[in-house]
Amino acid sequence: MTERSIRPSLADRLVALAHSRWLLPVLLLVQVIETSVLPLPYEAAFIALCLAARGRIWVFVAVSVLGSAIGGSIVYAIGAAYFEPVISRLGIEALAATYSERFADRGASYIFLGGTTPAPSYLINLIAGASGYPYWEFLGIFSVSRFIRFFILGGLLFLFGPQIVDVWERSPKSVKRALWVVLLAGLLYWFVTGFSE
Repeated sequence: MTERSIRPSLADRLVALAHSRWLLPVLLLVQVIETSVLPLPYEAAFIALCLAARGRIWVFVAVSVLGSAIGGSIVYAIGAAYFEPVISRLGIEALAATYSERFADRGASYIFLGGTTPAPSYLINLIAGASGYPYWEFLGIFSVSRFIRFFILGGLLFLFGPQIVDVWERSPKSVKRALWVVLLAGLLYWFVTGFSE
């Protein structure tokens, strides 16, 4: 048996990571950061962990929703706390009032779409806090939207995860390398465009 065959594969490492006792707090923290500060490619890690530990998918879904709620609340609070001083300094009170009225009319749909789509939602959450949108209503809509997002993704992985893993294991190394390149390029694009919005 060679030294290379003794080394754990990437799949083995993912399985060990998905069952480690410190994963859930780290996953929660990463999701809070992704929702509030940095446009991290959280779904990529979520998918990998769900494929590695099918029995813990619904735990990962719950942690993802909780982290989203905490991160969204942080951004909402920032918008609520610092909106008035900023617009007063810039002298755009009338313009800000117009946008606040529009958000009051359509805010629920904006918050829901921000939570269900892959686009970074922190801007919408910031405006929600800045416009004085009711916090508990915001939190309910955003949490439900994130639950739908992760529940659908987790459900698909629960149903079709074994087939995905089987196809991956049967694929040639060249195909795997090509897919890794595409994935890394996609994550890099997502990270860069997240800062440009």
